[in-house]
Amino acid sequence: MRGETLLVQSGSYLASSQGVKVETKWSGAKTFFGSEGLIMLRVSGSGTLIVSSYGAIHPVELEAGQSYVVDTGHLVTFEEHMQFNVKKVAGWKSTLFSGEGLVAELTGPGKLTLQSRSQDSFLAWLLPKIPEKTTYVSSG
Repeated sequence: MRGETLLVQSGSYLASSQGVKVETKWSGAKTFFGSEGLIMLRVSGSGTLIVSSYGAIHPVELEAGQSYVVDTGHLVTFEEHMQFNVKKVAGWKSTLFSGEGLVAELTGPGKLTLQSRSQDSFLAWLLPKIPEKTTYVSSG
């Protein structure tokens, strides 16, 4: 990081060096995304920021006025100065996304990063396949 401020999905924050400030109690985007469990951290300063993702990280750079719509479950970071709007998707559209029912529309200029997979989608697929707990009775 070189003096910029990013909003980082809290589950994606891994580590940072000295000179990088992480605000965990910042309430800007927390209030905005909180109802769906996505909490954004405000990260600013200069130094190294390490984020993790579920799947590959894809950078996207938007020109001034260019918009990009992404499921909130795939959003990893975006620059604080970018305009963003969260919209609820209803009906069949929500099945195309991670199941959260929310998408974020971000408007440039600015940079954002996305993760190629959604943890919620993976868990929705995996959990029904896990066998129920079996109780074993020992003989003897």
